Amino acid sequence: MQNRAKLKYIELNKMVNSLNEAIELVWINKDHRFEKWLKDSVIQRFEYTIEWVWKFLKYVLLEDFSQDEAFAKSVLKSSYKAKLINNLEIFLSMVERRNRLSHDYHEDFSEMSFDIIINDYIDEINDLINKFSSKYDK
Repeated sequence: MQNRAKLKYIELNKMVNSLNEAIELVWINKDHRFEKWLKDSVIQRFEYTIEWVWKFLKYVLLEDFSQDEAFAKSVLKSSYKAKLINNLEIFLSMVERRNRLSHDYHEDFSEMSFDIIINDYIDEINDLINKFSSKYDK
């Protein structure tokens, strides 16, 4: 029987692939009429991806370290201590940004967030997936 962390990883991997595809579409899009919608798609995919990131890490902590954390920030802090993530501040920033994007829409903040997602966050998210691929991609 598959464990919860593996099941979460499989879904998270699909989400990260979807996020990467959306980012790629923004770059190859030549029709600027669709640019805003494509960027919104990246932001939406980031929102649900980062939600799954911390939930995946929650199950890794539970199954591999017998740690049961309930909240995103505590999961990320424990994940950092367990060396599951490399940059605590950037992951905490992702959760904060996701929360703000989900609850308080401002066009300027969304545009700035898009830039941060593609320039800072996506590499950390991809690194996380790559770190666990040898364990869960079997």
